[in-house]
Amino acid sequence: MTDQTQKFACPLCGSGSYEKIKVFDNGVIVGKCTECNLFYTPLRDSKPEALFNENNYEIMRFLYLPVLNNQVRHFRYKIFRKYLSIIKKYSNGKSLLDVGCAHGFFTKMAQDNGFVVSGIEPSLNMHRFAVTELGLDVKFGIFDNVDLNSAKFDVITFTDSFEYFPEALPTLVKIEKDHLSDSGIVFIKVPNGNYFNFRHSLKAKLKIGSGDAEAFSPSKRVAHYTAETLKKIIEKSGLELLTVKHIAPIDSPVWTKYTGLWLEFESPFCLAWKQKLVRRIVHFVGQFEYFFTRKNHFSQSVYVVAKRKAK
Repeated sequence: MTDQTQKFACPLCGSGSYEKIKVFDNGVIVGKCTECNLFYTPLRDSKPEALFNENNYEIMRFLYLPVLNNQVRHFRYKIFRKYLSIIKKYSNGKSLLDVGCAHGFFTKMAQDNGFVVSGIEPSLNMHRFAVTELGLDVKFGIFDNVDLNSAKFDVITFTDSFEYFPEALPTLVKIEKDHLSDSGIVFIKVPNGNYFNFRHSLKAKLKIGSGDAEAFSPSKRVAHYTAETLKKIIEKSGLELLTVKHIAPIDSPVWTKYTGLWLEFESPFCLAWKQKLVRRIVHFVGQFEYFFTRKNHFSQSVYVVAKRKAK
């Protein structure tokens, strides 16, 4: 254990018993709970919310200028549209809270599609960007420390943020109790823990890598959910499960290879087309596997939609 890590029990069931899966260079351990099967970090980074704290605002703004000027689209544009289509399928409401909204591009798209939006973001410079550059109503801080008063929302979203919550279950309980409207829904999209575990096993046992970032990274993640464990946390929170599915992979930016800069806007399909095609095929294999076994080791991400139970 280092000054940057702390030891914790399973955030889903409270058990301290786990099978060690991986150890990061900074001492963070990824384990699998022997009681509920959640992949989580029993030895974790002490400040998971500080993932983007070192980002420089001026550099951030410069790199996003083509997106801000509507010259190009954010590389997550298509997946953001998919999130909204899922949300609209299950909710007719218009008030939306985006928890861990990062720069605010999904929040802004929701606003442009008729939602009355609010956001929460713990990165100071990302918060500043969302407020200053996109004109959004975003509160600075983590969910537990932000004062929402008695505000209730028709939709509360976690898009690639829920996996950083140390107190994920109490957060959902609080949301269900205090901040969902009577017909409100929660949309959570996270990386698929089974996919990461499969990738890690291939590299550890067969020395086969995928060419992507290190499995289970970044190490600040608190938990690595699967369809199974997402269902469990929804049930324990008191929410009613509406659906849980795996979602198509995001085409990550490829500009770094050509420019040396991390540019987060769409690239033509012809750039890294083999990688993009393989990801789609692998996702299809995962969908096929899930249909027959209820396990998916190939799709990169999974989402769940839940609602308040009828009183």
